[in-house]
Amino acid sequence: MLSEKMMHLVPASLQGKEDILFGNLHELYTFHNEIFLKDLENCISTTELVALCFVQRRDTFYRLYSFYCQNIPRSDRLRETLVDTHLFLQECQKRLGHKLPLGAYLLKPVQRITKYKLLLENLLGSSDSGSCTKELQKALDCMLIVLRCVNDSMHQVAITGFPSNLSQQGELLLQDPFQVWTESKKDLRLRKKPQQRHIFLYQKSMIFCKKTSKPGHNKSTYQFKHQLKMSQIGLTESVRGDSTRFEVWLQGRQEVHTIQAPTDEVKNKWVTEIKRLLLNQLEELKGEKIKQYGMNHHGLRQTTSWDTPNILLGMPQRAVSCDASSESSNRNSNCSSSGDDAYPHGMPPPPATSGNGHAHVHGNGGGAGADKEQQEACGWSSDYSNSEDEMSIIEDNSAPKPMQKVG
Repeated sequence: MLSEKMMHLVPASLQGKEDILFGNLHELYTFHNEIFLKDLENCISTTELVALCFVQRRDTFYRLYSFYCQNIPRSDRLRETLVDTHLFLQECQKRLGHKLPLGAYLLKPVQRITKYKLLLENLLGSSDSGSCTKELQKALDCMLIVLRCVNDSMHQVAITGFPSNLSQQGELLLQDPFQVWTESKKDLRLRKKPQQRHIFLYQKSMIFCKKTSKPGHNKSTYQFKHQLKMSQIGLTESVRGDSTRFEVWLQGRQEVHTIQAPTDEVKNKWVTEIKRLLLNQLEELKGEKIKQYGMNHHGLRQTTSWDTPNILLGMPQRAVSCDASSESSNRNSNCSSSGDDAYPHGMPPPPATSGNGHAHVHGNGGGAGADKEQQEACGWSSDYSNSEDEMSIIEDNSAPKPMQKVG
């Protein structure tokens, strides 16, 4: 609180905005002073119990620090953009004899999280007890998760121009920089040069942004460029010629985004997470359709999951795309396969079928004799209706077409 001597100096632009200027700083102080400090004091002589303090308070750490960090950009704008506010804070600093500006002190809570991590790392390095090491590792893992979540939340707040509410996109799962090539049937153009994009993967969508920074500022912002809903995309895990590339595309490949990760590790991490989301969507939809059918038809007979007719469930099976070329148009050739190699590892393949709307495979040439590399380059589509391209493959399945040369 300001003293009465200073109250008359508060500019109108700052009055009633303590919550923006300081965020939940008082709540952070209360937590550390009245709760966490006492936790540590009660177990100061036992390292395992010290570690347990961090594990037990993990959710509180995340809640408090996420809120605080998400407010930092608002506080910065309030302090830096209004001239009278800036002059007032300078006068406060001068009268209090502080060497650092207010912004430096507002970063102290964020720095404390990093110090907790370093403390646990030092304790872990000095421990030679098996049980103690195990508990310290749990505590360190908890703080690393908090740090990652706090970092993600700060990036999320920095997204500008998004036309909807980010909170409606579900949990933020991943975010990394990529190079992206985009191909669209609508404008019939292929971008020969990649675009630098920072992509955020949420439970419900992928958001493509352009990283920007203002002159004189060391903080980056992310300008919204494009959104893909997870319920509408397909995934191609591998692109021939580059192990760091994968593709996401809309039904019938109306829109294709070839994404190049900085490393194989980043690419594999994203492919694994996207596959998990698509598979979860498939299972949820199956459950909803089966439940709906059971309510409408009490005499539903028991069948195996793959033998259940698609028309019975009211949905076609998920289309699976085999794609192994980044240089040619994948729309001009097709293949069919019933082997397990044509499906992502760890995912059960649906049966190879034809003209009744069941699951099928389409992609670049080869048929049943396709090499292993091509069979493993496959993807999952989260759109549960067959595209026009896919239906043409189903209808002509009985009469194999000559392979088209791709080059």
